[in-house]
Amino acid sequence: MQREKTKEFSPDDVITALLAFLPPEFSNDPKKIHTTIRKLQQEEKYKDLLEGFEFINYLRFPYSSLLGRILNRLQESQLLSSRNPGYLVYETKENSRDAIESYFLSEGKILYEYRDKLREIAGRLEQELKNVG
Repeated sequence: MQREKTKEFSPDDVITALLAFLPPEFSNDPKKIHTTIRKLQQEEKYKDLLEGFEFINYLRFPYSSLLGRILNRLQESQLLSSRNPGYLVYETKENSRDAIESYFLSEGKILYEYRDKLREIAGRLEQELKNVG
């Protein structure tokens, strides 16, 4: 019996690594974040990175409780923060971005070979977050 190969990375790792490629400040719009990750998950090119997320139609948009928990954990660990008032903008500090780069994306690390795909995902997410509506 052949054992199924397990991934070396988790959905938490993927979302954390994306922060290295997003701008230091970006919109905290749950609808756009969840909808974009869901759309990208359906593209064959990104399935290996995003297949761990399950979505339900919630509040008229696809919602992943796992993605929501990951974003909350990133705030608890202070790798990501939401600014007052209104918590409409996420922000990452340079030292957080450097730590993410070093731990996840430098040569030999768990997501090094996925850097280009992660950069593309971050670019698509950034574009959606800039769109009005």
